[in-house]
Amino acid sequence: MSAGNSSSPTYRPDIDGLRAFAVIVVVIYHAFPHILPSGFIGVDVFFVISGYLIGGIILHDLRQGTFTLWNFYSRRIRRIFPALIIILAAALIFGWFALFPGEYRSLGRQVFSGAAFIANFFFWQEAGYFDVVAKAKPLLHLWSLGIEEQFYIVFPVLLWWCTKMRFRIATVIVTLCILSFLGNICSMAYPTANFYNPLVRVWELLAGAALCTFMGQTSVKVLYPKLDALIGRVLYVRKREEGKYSLDCLLAFLGFTLLCLALWLVHNSRPYPGWQAVLPVLGTMLLIAAGPNILSKHLLANRFAVFTGLVSYPFYLWHWVLISYAFIIIGGLDASTWFLRIWLVAVSFVLAVLTYFLVEKPIRFGAWARKGKIYALIICMVIVGAAGLSVFLLDGLPDIKRFKEDTAVAKQLKIPEHTDEAGILYTGVEKGILMYCKYTDAGAEETVAVIGDSHALAAYWGMAKLGRELGYNTVLLGWILPAGEVYRKSERDKVISDINTIFNVLKEKEDIRKVFICTRGISYMTGTRLFIGEMNQIQQERRKKRRTGYEPYKQSLQSYVDILRKSGKEVFIISENPELPDTVRDYVSRPFRPAKTDKFPYLYGTDVIKRQGEYLRLLAEIRDATVIDTIGPMCSPGKCLVFTENGLPMYWDDNHFSYIGSEFQAEHILRPYLPNGKGEKE
Repeated sequence: MSAGNSSSPTYRPDIDGLRAFAVIVVVIYHAFPHILPSGFIGVDVFFVISGYLIGGIILHDLRQGTFTLWNFYSRRIRRIFPALIIILAAALIFGWFALFPGEYRSLGRQVFSGAAFIANFFFWQEAGYFDVVAKAKPLLHLWSLGIEEQFYIVFPVLLWWCTKMRFRIATVIVTLCILSFLGNICSMAYPTANFYNPLVRVWELLAGAALCTFMGQTSVKVLYPKLDALIGRVLYVRKREEGKYSLDCLLAFLGFTLLCLALWLVHNSRPYPGWQAVLPVLGTMLLIAAGPNILSKHLLANRFAVFTGLVSYPFYLWHWVLISYAFIIIGGLDASTWFLRIWLVAVSFVLAVLTYFLVEKPIRFGAWARKGKIYALIICMVIVGAAGLSVFLLDGLPDIKRFKEDTAVAKQLKIPEHTDEAGILYTGVEKGILMYCKYTDAGAEETVAVIGDSHALAAYWGMAKLGRELGYNTVLLGWILPAGEVYRKSERDKVISDINTIFNVLKEKEDIRKVFICTRGISYMTGTRLFIGEMNQIQQERRKKRRTGYEPYKQSLQSYVDILRKSGKEVFIISENPELPDTVRDYVSRPFRPAKTDKFPYLYGTDVIKRQGEYLRLLAEIRDATVIDTIGPMCSPGKCLVFTENGLPMYWDDNHFSYIGSEFQAEHILRPYLPNGKGEKE
């Protein structure tokens, strides 16, 4: 988020104080989420401030006849680019030393999207089942800057065009604000899109711009003193001194009250922004409309607040990068890291002050040629963005050994590619239809199919590798979710379509004789996970909506088995592997941190059987299919296998087998059921 602009026509220190409030609550929320779980409303405060100030700058220049797009964009570049270039470059450089190739690849994409001001679209597109936790994304906070910059690109052109066409600007802004707000309300059922989509977030910026427009209206200027006088007569016995407005104080009080209510009532367990964002948006608008007054003088316009507001932009940029890298390196920020988090916030503030005085101010207000500044800043941003894009396209530079941990462990943590050209050619299914479609040709006459969800993806690697040895081809087909009919219509149609596509391929391919079904069945049956981890309440509610229950899941799974049996296939169901209480990523050896495998919260086979009891009973009732036990081999003689003897993780997170885990599954669990495997059951 870009802090406003103290070079606006009339500088107001209380708005700098509002920026201070916004950045402080956001930083507290990120560093100490349990203390201020609604601190994310600071972003909404920033949006309103930006809309108000940018609207004021543009309208002032249009009235004076001095507005040009070049002047506007050059001011924005001088304001936003210097600190952002520093943060992007610093994140990329530190990532070279701190991140595994897969993580560095993701960071490269984040750097590019941040430099191109499309971070909100990138994180929107990236959000999904395999998405990593928020704290593992050092540049996640740039989503808000992306929305602001997209507003800055379109809004001045819109106002300039409205002026040329002689449209009433206030009407246009209010209309667009209402449409965007209605879009926000209508899309609450899709929380990810609602959060990142600029079209349904821009109402917050337009609300600030609308406020600026109306405050400049002659009718408002005439009405305001009359309302103020009326309130004065109601509140005071004697006539007030000239210039001491009661209406200002009333608006400020209401604004502070709404912001406090927002901090108390707003929660991320409900879709956001939605209706909840009205509180911080309206509260900010009232505080801005109040103008300088006795309340804002002490609460917002004091020296500390104004200074913090001045450095709020670099403070916002720095704090999340430091917190995220600390989370990645340490492996989580729990109750034992309070001192570290306080230290990270303090260092962020110091870096913000240094960035402001050593980088921002000299570039923004320095004497050297202004056009030269703009061109230099654009070139630097292009270079940083190109560097990030190169890291992404080069897959995180895996062939360059940057640290000793950058080999075997990193490979295990890499999520496999979902599709390949061989799979598309073998199945004849158009690319993009199925989420998972891969094929390994071992030159054999028989092909083994593994179908299912992401657990099938994890199992495929080991089965394909073993197939080269035993002499069978391997094909992966997915997404297949038993009892897909319980999904809401938008998802159900796609799920059922995928299932039909998969079964059509299986029926047509006579070389496929054995089919292995591998899904995270207990999650669909119960609508939850055995261990919630960092899932928020919205994600939990979405899972509950996909709950099938015992009988629907059993009937659906049985119907799939029956279809495959009628097609002449031998059917195997791989029971769910042990689900871990924590992700292995936080315990493996990585740069700046030794392995912590001895501190992992291990499980025992009895625990897993108890947790999966109902699901295991369901599998035992499925007819005409062989159920393959995963728990016994993984948890024999007691403690479940999570790491190998040399510290390699058997999982890439808390429930998916890594490459070495997939190889273990194929060799020690599935081999007897595979073609030409010892103990093969025909």
